[in-house]
Amino acid sequence: MSASDILMKACDWLHFAERSGYTGKKWAEGYRSHLPMMEIGKRALQHMREGQLVEGEKLLMEFRGELEKVCGEPASVRAVMDRYRFGIEGYYFYCRREFVRANEAMCLAHAAVARAITKSEWLLLLAVHCQEFRLHQARIARNEGRWPEMQACIAQARAMMCDRLPLCRTEDGREIVWSSFQAFFTGLAPLTPEEAREANTLLDPRERERLFDQFVRGMLRSTSRH
Repeated sequence: MSASDILMKACDWLHFAERSGYTGKKWAEGYRSHLPMMEIGKRALQHMREGQLVEGEKLLMEFRGELEKVCGEPASVRAVMDRYRFGIEGYYFYCRREFVRANEAMCLAHAAVARAITKSEWLLLLAVHCQEFRLHQARIARNEGRWPEMQACIAQARAMMCDRLPLCRTEDGREIVWSSFQAFFTGLAPLTPEEAREANTLLDPRERERLFDQFVRGMLRSTSRH
């Protein structure tokens, strides 16, 4: 699990999309109608994480097939679905030690997030996933023995947390940086106590650093399969 995985478990991007206003709420309602399909992808990923690659591959194929049937939805809905599709495919290729394809999948997932935010600003919190993709690319580089590239990916992911690098650039050229989250949460005020705790997980620099360092130490200790 990456530092961004941990952060996003505590900060529900879909909940905050709903909280952003009427348009975000209607978007979320439409997206939630596809959650049974997204659950197939989640189950595929879980099987892979448990080392059940054959079962995971079958569910991944089913997930792909169901996703291709989706039509008539806003472009940002499909972009979010693609973010998860490519993320799961990347892990599948990683488990198969097809590292070039795994890295390509991370790039596609990153592009999908940028595309989603371009179309729907209420999805801003998804930008955290772009740091996650960079950390996964560090792990891929480690498994290939490309140590300078691994260190570069780690440094880039750290730079994203302090606005020295953007998390992503939207299709219209806007840079999404970590400090963008502060304005996003301010626009939702007043937050409930639970929402404030979730927001603080992203906004507290000490907690971010702690989770980041925890992930990097674990990655450097781990073997090629995790």
